[in-house]
Amino acid sequence: MKIALFFIGACMVIGVIIIVAVVRQSAGKDDPEYLLNHLKKNDNSSLTVRRNGVTLASIRADEMFPLASTVKIIVAIEYARQCEGNIIDPTQSVSLDELDSYYVPNTDGGAHDSWLAYSKERGLLLGNSTNLENVVKGMILFSSNANTEYMMDLLGVDAINRLLDEWEIEKHESVYPIVSAMLIPTHLKLENPSYTEATIEATLKEMSREEYIQLSHDILKALKSGQKQTYIDQLHTNEPLQKIWSDRLTRSTTAEYAAIMGKLNSKTSFPKHTQQGLDAVLEGLMESPKNREWLQHAGQKGGSTTFLVTNAAYATDLDGNATEIAIFTNNLQKGEGRKISKHLNGFILSILRDEDFREKLEEL
Repeated sequence: MKIALFFIGACMVIGVIIIVAVVRQSAGKDDPEYLLNHLKKNDNSSLTVRRNGVTLASIRADEMFPLASTVKIIVAIEYARQCEGNIIDPTQSVSLDELDSYYVPNTDGGAHDSWLAYSKERGLLLGNSTNLENVVKGMILFSSNANTEYMMDLLGVDAINRLLDEWEIEKHESVYPIVSAMLIPTHLKLENPSYTEATIEATLKEMSREEYIQLSHDILKALKSGQKQTYIDQLHTNEPLQKIWSDRLTRSTTAEYAAIMGKLNSKTSFPKHTQQGLDAVLEGLMESPKNREWLQHAGQKGGSTTFLVTNAAYATDLDGNATEIAIFTNNLQKGEGRKISKHLNGFILSILRDEDFREKLEEL
């Protein structure tokens, strides 16, 4: 299996709950004007674009939006920092069985299985294990939620959140286990068999953020201890519950993520080995010979649920032009997420390569 590496965070609505941003080309013709029009007409979207240090577009840039899988960028940065500090080793072996403890079928659009197929094709599986760097690639390039949950546990959620404090990223909620949070309705049903869907929904709405996050950590421990099948057998969800989960995902702003992309794009914000570790897992786009024809380097991470699409990207072309882009959407109508994902690749490429299009951004 071969993945096509384009500027796209494809949204796939498959299975029960989706939070996936597989790096692939969307079907159909890209129309960058679609997203321009969407940004003009809808207040459920935000955009920040910076080029060579100048902000070209800033639309609702300071409004908080759920990040979905785009938050995995922060996990990848902490991974590289801990490799630099010799706390973890990118070559260390990771059991596929251990990763499977966090895998809940039909919740990632096939991302985890696609990563396993890719790893097998590339000779990255040694028996029933792989190396840690490839696990992180699976988290970023394929958006494997199981790999993300494993990395959060390995790195420590507290350490990941300290990164936000150290960087003084003020408009960013704390990171917490996202797969485990999917299972909170199931957990409530297991603990309280008499609960109806209405009771579970009401309980979730009344639950504080602190209690919600603590439950996600408790479920993470349960999955790690081998209780996954209990949750799968009793999996409890519906569209209203999925909406609550989506809305409670870690939130931030496009202004903050454009700034984070700037740090990654500059290649000057991290020690040499940290930067090398980040490039190895974030810049899968550069595996494409076509991208290497016009780019020095580039990276991106997107995310989606049934109700939102997000993406953050950076690139420096061969002429030295450095661009950072963050676009977040939420509360999308049925089918709207698919349309946004379909045209996102063309939108980002037009920003990077079309001066006339960039001028249209300044008019938004």
